[in-house]
Amino acid sequence: MRQLTYDGVPIPGLNDLVRTAIRLHPAPGEPRPDESHLGGPLHWPSDEPWPECPVTWPPDPDASDDAWKSGHPLDGSVPVMVSAAQLFRDDFPELHFPEGADVLQILFCPLEHDSPHHQGPAVRLVWRDSGEVGDIADPPPAPEGAEAGFLPRPCVFEPCSIDELPRLCDFPAETRAALGIPEGAGDDPDGWPELGQYSKIGGWTAWAANDRADLGCRECGADLRQTIALATEEHEVGCGCEVTEDGPAGWSFGAQGVLNVFTCPADVTHPFKVRID
Repeated sequence: MRQLTYDGVPIPGLNDLVRTAIRLHPAPGEPRPDESHLGGPLHWPSDEPWPECPVTWPPDPDASDDAWKSGHPLDGSVPVMVSAAQLFRDDFPELHFPEGADVLQILFCPLEHDSPHHQGPAVRLVWRDSGEVGDIADPPPAPEGAEAGFLPRPCVFEPCSIDELPRLCDFPAETRAALGIPEGAGDDPDGWPELGQYSKIGGWTAWAANDRADLGCRECGADLRQTIALATEEHEVGCGCEVTEDGPAGWSFGAQGVLNVFTCPADVTHPFKVRID
């Protein structure tokens, strides 16, 4: 890769900040349980209970370690979760699957929950070996009172790759110094490449209303890394693929924002965190 410059001046370390993201480009479709998709049926074994909302106190260690507050009905019932996405390793080898797993399943509790960082659905990640799944379970109906914006429509993927540079809040100190950016500066430098908000794997977080905060792994202390972004809308930025502008997945996060999932680069099965921005 050629040395990247800013305003015509080579900047030390700038090349090291480039990350390749896989834009998912969701499009309406009818995916099968054995395919990668948003919404739609999961490759879920019929002899395994369908997961219920992970919000407990203290939080379920298999769910996001954000300090969610329950959005459960007043009658104390625990709602089942709904399918949000399914990603197979053969389709997306860019994901860091744990040993023995070849599919990632993302589920939402489609009720409003509060955490210190955002409001939105509670999230669970399931990493599994698809070869161990026999009969496929029929998904249960969405729980009563589910938020319409947390119930995805089935979509297929039309992916492509795109290189990204981070927003200012993700710059390392040495790059900020090379660019002459003072500590605490709140905006990206003039002429800095736009980082769009769209559904993707990997890349950088398109922070809009928030900065990164409290994104260390609870298990080992490593700096959590952007893994999945699920966007309310899909905007075209620097990619030649066709894109649907009206949010084909049918969901809405925060103020028309993006649900970002951060996992541990040392071990994706460590507790993850969610930020809606």
